[in-house]
Formats: sequence, C-alpha cells, structure tokens
Amino acid sequence: MPHRLSSPTTNAKYPSVTSTSHTRLLALVLTVIALTIFGIKVFRYDYPLTPGAQTTTWDFEIYLDFDTANQPVRIETFLPASNGTRTVSQEQFYNGAFGLRLESGTEEEENRKAIWTYRYPDDRKVLRYRARLEGETAKSPLPDSMHQPATPETSEPVDDLERQAFLIWSSDMRRRSADSDSLAELVLQEIFVDQDADEIEALLPALPAPMNRLVLARDVLESQGIRARVANGIYLDEARRRTAVQHWLEYRVDGRDRRYFPGADPDEFFTIWYGSEEMIRADGVFDFDPQVSIQPVDAALSDLTRKAARDARTPVQLFSFDRLPVTTQLVYQVLITIPVGIVILVFIRQFIGIETLGTFMPILIGLAFRETALLNGLILFSMLVGLGLAMRFYLEKLRLLLIPRLATVLIFIVICMAVIAQVMNGSNMRMGLSISLFPMVILTMTIERMSIMWEEYSAEEAIKAGAGSMFIASIAYLAMANRHVEYLMFTFPELLLVLMALCLLMGKYTGLRLSEIRRFRELAKAAPPK
Repeated sequence: MPHRLSSPTTNAKYPSVTSTSHTRLLALVLTVIALTIFGIKVFRYDYPLTPGAQTTTWDFEIYLDFDTANQPVRIETFLPASNGTRTVSQEQFYNGAFGLRLESGTEEEENRKAIWTYRYPDDRKVLRYRARLEGETAKSPLPDSMHQPATPETSEPVDDLERQAFLIWSSDMRRRSADSDSLAELVLQEIFVDQDADEIEALLPALPAPMNRLVLARDVLESQGIRARVANGIYLDEARRRTAVQHWLEYRVDGRDRRYFPGADPDEFFTIWYGSEEMIRADGVFDFDPQVSIQPVDAALSDLTRKAARDARTPVQLFSFDRLPVTTQLVYQVLITIPVGIVILVFIRQFIGIETLGTFMPILIGLAFRETALLNGLILFSMLVGLGLAMRFYLEKLRLLLIPRLATVLIFIVICMAVIAQVMNGSNMRMGLSISLFPMVILTMTIERMSIMWEEYSAEEAIKAGAGSMFIASIAYLAMANRHVEYLMFTFPELLLVLMALCLLMGKYTGLRLSEIRRFRELAKAAPPK
C-alpha cells in the first residue's frame, strides 16, 4: 500500500492535551473574528447573502427652463440629502454661465439648497441637477432630529380671535382623547377626513392644499407636546417625465415614528425638504418651466452596499477586494474559491481516506474543470492521462533520465491536445476547443505520479488513486464553481478564517477513517471480548 503522510496510524507521537487545547482555542478565536466581521457586514451595512439580489434605484432630475431679460436672476431649489434611511449619490450640476452655491440648512430641518445666480443674463437658459436616489419606505425610521425637542416654524394664528379659536379647538381635541396616540389620530381625522367643520376652515393658513391642512395638523400636535413637522418629496412608483411634489406629516408619539400621507400611502418615497416653503423659487425670470423627473434603474444590491461602505470609509473595507483593480478582482473571484475545495479535500482524506495522486493535485484539476465543464473535463482528462501513460511506459523501455523523460511526455501531451482540438473543431464540437486551457504541467506530473505508483505498487492502486483524484476534483469543482459559494467568498473574504479554523480542527483528528474501518474489521472480529 502507498505511504500516507497524513495517516494517524503512522504518527510517532499523538497530540498532547496542551496542543489540542491550544488548537481549539486558536480555531475559536479565528471563527469569532470572522463571524464578527461577517455579522457587521450583514446586519450593519445590509450586505446581501445571495448573489444577483436586485434593488431599484432612481435617477432624479430637476430641469429648469426659463427666459431672462437682462436683469439679475436668482433661482433657489431644495435638493435631496442623504441620511440614515436614504442615499443620494452621483450628483451632477449643469450650471452654464451661472454661479452656483450650495447651502445646508439647520440640523433641525436637514434641508439642502442650490442657489444659482447671474447678474445680467439674456436669452433662454437651462439649469439642471441630476442624482441617483435610494428611497425610503413608510417603515423607515424618522431622522435623528425628530428625536429631540425643538421649536419648529409655526403658522399659528396671530390674530387674538383666531388664536383663541385655535386654543379652544385644540383643547377640545385633547379633552376628547385618552392619550397622545389617540390625540394624534383624532386631530388627523378631524382635519383630513371630517374636513367640513367650520372651525377647521377658519383656522386653515393661506397655503395651497394639502399644505394648509398639514401645517394646521403640525401646529396642533406641537401645541400638545407631540413632535411633528411637514415633509416634502416625491413618490417613487414609476418613471415620470413630470412628477408631482408630494407633502406629508411626520410625527413621534410615545417614542414611535409615524407618517401620515394625505391620499394613498406610497410603497416607496424620497424626502427632499422639510417645512412649508415652495421647492423652487425664481426671481428675475419669465416663462419659467421647472420640471422634476424620475426614472427607475435596476442595480445589484451587493454593488450598492459595498459602495456605501466604501464611501463611508468603514473598517470592514479592510476585508474587501473592492479597492483592487477590476482585472485583479476577476482573478481573485476564482482564487478565493480554492480554499473551499481544499477544505473538502482535507475532510475526504482525513475522515473517508480516499487516496489521490498528490496532495493538492485534485484541486488543481477541479480548477481546470472550470474551463472545460465537468463532463467534458472528465472525458478529456481520462483520454490524455491514458495516452500519456502509454507514452510513459514506452519511454521506460528507452531508459531515459527523469527530466528528459518528463519533457518528452509534456511535448507528447501538447501534440495530443492539438490533435484533439483539431478533430473536435472539424466535427463542429466545442468540447475540444477548451482543451488548450488544461494545465499541461499538471497533466504531465499526474501521468508521472500515476506511472510511478503503477510500477512501485500495482495497477490497481494507481487506478484507485486516479479515480479518487477524479472524484475529489469533481466534488471540489462543483463547490468552487457554485455561484453562491463564489459570491460569499468574494464578498465575505473573512470566511477564510473559518475555513482555516476547520482545517486546524480536522488536523487534530486521530481516529479511524471510513476506509480503514473496512480494512480492520477482521481484526475487530478476532479481538477477544472485553
């Protein structure tokens, strides 16, 4: 039988208790580190666990078309801003000859503004803003500024009579409610559903609908100690050349975030600004034609999450290939799967005991199968190894030295590959076209190892080792070529530490393999009973 370096029966010294404990501790530390990084990526930065997961982003554009008359022009527009629940990226401004100034609002309102100015323009002008949006849903938490008490803008009546009517009506709402939650529900019911009450019509501010009712609801809730504000944005439902700006109410009741949308509730939306101001204001222009457009864009969810983590300069990017050139990333997409095949090889050798030609030769063969496909690779491998063995046994009669013999076999393999490729191509079969991608040196060394085993042991042992190599190579190929495995290893390279921990633990196994149970079963029968 061939000598096995990893056989526990050949070890002169079994591992001590101290080394076993040390190994287990090391494996535990590696696993904890890997799973911690993995958990941060999945639960903190929403890395998807499956490849091909898609999400919809939106191209957002503000298009301003207007005429000028040689007088100073000032145009202000609110712009979308990123926070914990929404993302704005790929911003572009088309300014022409106009000056552009970006203005950030207070922490309370989280508003952004673009201000375009020009002293004496003439003719028709165009300004444009474009960005990529990732929206919110009705379940998205409200921004942090809603968690702190603050004094919002107010439209409470300034007339004494109106102020008294406001206080009487809001006090009546409070008296008819049991708590803050029921108070908010009652106020919204009265203002937006039962909207025919005379006192409500009298208290509505001079603003267009539905902004006037939203501002009134906000003021009533604020007067009763409920944090509230008016939000403005767009609904992300379908591509629109001219999408309408929408308005809704955000408020917090007993620490819970709520939104009230007049009309139908959207599945997805994007907040642009807060308050009761208009989105766009223009001075010094005429024939003004503002246009807000949205267009859905499908994108890979994994790309967006990795980009967000990279833009945030998070520590998890140390365990990522995103900073490498694209050509290098494509190489590592393949290489990163090799440890998976190696773990499979170690498990099969340690616990099952299947013999192979060389230690890691099956993994290299399995890697070559990625280019030929499994069935084609098995057929081509068997053909070439058979031809190579025949050539090797013929050269044995010539009694050549080792290096010239290997070189001759290598050249013969190249000739066989060329002939097979020509035959397959002439027969209009694709199987032979990928044969040139087979690693020639691997084939040559496989043939040499198999021939040596054939001579030193027996043909049966050589064939068994070759078949074992083909079996492990097939299993490794199925794992390494699996789309989910490739995605997980490339996106979460910290899992390599888990694979390393598994190898450490398997290295401490000193029991019988499955193949050895069959070999020693006669000894077990002959052993005297205890």
